[in-house]
Amino acid sequence: MDAYTGVVYPLVLVACAVLAVVGLLTLALPRLHRVLKLTAPVAYVAAGAQVVAVLLLLFSGIEADMILAIGYLIASVALLALLGIGRLGTPEAAAGDPDPNRPVLSTEQVARVDAAAAVIVAIALAVVSWRILIILENAA
Repeated sequence: MDAYTGVVYPLVLVACAVLAVVGLLTLALPRLHRVLKLTAPVAYVAAGAQVVAVLLLLFSGIEADMILAIGYLIASVALLALLGIGRLGTPEAAAGDPDPNRPVLSTEQVARVDAAAAVIVAIALAVVSWRILIILENAA
C-alpha cells in the first residue's frame, strides 16, 4: 500500500496536472498541439502503472471492495480513449468515410478539440484515482 500512496498515486496526479496545464496552454495557443501529443503518452503510462499497482494490491489480499475498485480502474482506462479525439475530424479521417455530412476540422480546430479533451481527461482521471485511493485506504 505504501508504494501506491507514495509513488503511483502521486505519479498519476502529476501526469494529470501536466496534461491539464498543457491542455489549457494548447487551448490558448493551438501551435502547442505537438507538445500536447507528447504529453498524452505520459497519461497512458501513469494510468497503466495505477492499474498494475491496484490489481497487485487487490489480489494480494487487501480487503477492499474489489468490484468498485475494478470499476474505477476500467473507467480510468476508458477515459484515455478521449485523448487525441480530434484526429477524427482531420481531412484524412473524413476521406475514409463516405458520409458527405461528416465535419472536417481545420488544424487549429483539431488542436482545440484535443486540448479540451485533455483537460477533461486530466480532471476525470484525477477524480477517479482519488476514489481508488479512498477505497484502498478504507480497506487498509
